[in-house]
Amino acid sequence: MLALSLVTLFVAAIALIISFKIDDDVFKAAVRFTSVAFSLVTLFCAPWILKLSLVAVSLAIASLSSWSTENF
Repeated sequence: MLALSLVTLFVAAIALIISFKIDDDVFKAAVRFTSVAFSLVTLFCAPWILKLSLVAVSLAIASLSSWSTENF
């Protein structure tokens, strides 16, 4: 189960990176949907430690980005 969750997490990360480099709006939306879908599969298949770390990293990035916009 850990191998499956790590593979889906890797696919989601690669899809997200590709979506930032693409200029076509339709393809960008499709790749981001793929990233979200694989992230959800990761959250269902992952062990608890990986789930908690994924949520913690997401919340940390969100809080850092909100701090950076408040200063300007």
